[in-house]
Amino acid sequence: MTGHGNNFKSLALAALFGALLATPLAAAPLGEQDGIWLARINQALKAMPPMSGRFEQKLPNGGHAVGAYAIDWPDRLRFAYEGGGGIVTVKGKFVAVQEQPGGAPNWFPVALTPLSVLRQAIAQGIAPDMVTDLTLRENNYSITLQDPSGELPGTAQLFFTRTASGRDGDRLYAWRLTDVQNLVTLVRLSEIITHEKLASGHFEIIEDEEDDY
Repeated sequence: MTGHGNNFKSLALAALFGALLATPLAAAPLGEQDGIWLARINQALKAMPPMSGRFEQKLPNGGHAVGAYAIDWPDRLRFAYEGGGGIVTVKGKFVAVQEQPGGAPNWFPVALTPLSVLRQAIAQGIAPDMVTDLTLRENNYSITLQDPSGELPGTAQLFFTRTASGRDGDRLYAWRLTDVQNLVTLVRLSEIITHEKLASGHFEIIEDEEDDY
C-alpha cells in the first residue's frame, strides 16, 4: 500500500477512537420538556439490541471511509474497514487496533478515548449534567454529551431517529466526535440488522501466524 494509503488508514482508525482532550463545556440547563426527552433517550439506549450492518465515516480532513460493523453495547464493538483497511475491536475495557486484517493488534484503554463518554451513557444512563445540547428535528434529534468532571476525554453528539411510536421506536444511528480544535469525525450506521444475540466470534481478534523457516 502507498504511503498516502497508510496515512489515510491511520487517520481513519485514529479518528474513530482517537483520544480527544477537549476542555469541558458548561452543561445546558434542562427544562421540564428536556427532562422528558432525556428519559426517552435513556430508554432508547437501554433498549438497544445487538446489531450489525454497514458504516460510513467522515474524517476531519474531509475524506470518507466505509466498512462493516458489529455492535453489542456497551462492551463489544467491531469496525472493519473496506479495501484491506484496518480493524478496530472493543472488548471490555480495551480497544484493539489492527492496521490490516490479521495484523498484530495495538491495545489502548477505552477510558482514554471519546468512546468512553458514549459507553458511560449507555451503561449508566445520561445524567442531566452530561448534556450540553439537545436539538429536536422533524424526523430525528440529537444530544451532545461530555463527562462533567473532565476525566473522560472528548465530546459525543448522538443522533436518533424520531418515531411516532415514541421511546420504543427511536434508534441511535450516528454519532459525531469533536476535538478541542473543532475537528469533527462523523460515524453513520446503515443497513442496520438487529439480533437477539451476537456470537463472540464476531468480536474475535484474528492474527496471522508467521511461518518458521
